[in-house]
Amino acid sequence: MANTIILKNRNNTSSPAPSTSDLSNGEVAINYHADVSKIYFKDSANTVREVVDSNAVSDEATALAIALG
Repeated sequence: MANTIILKNRNNTSSPAPSTSDLSNGEVAINYHADVSKIYFKDSANTVREVVDSNAVSDEATALAIALG
């Protein structure tokens, strides 16, 4: 079986998320810039959403909990 590589809608800039006009419903976009590194998709309500890194969320929640005591 041949390996398939998907390279559509990728970006290596520190720019913000793609706009709704950049994506079709269900389409995925990847920003692989070292400072951003996020995955986005457009949902059925025409909203661009970000796939959240659960490790980053956990680290931020821990830091907030420590800061607030």
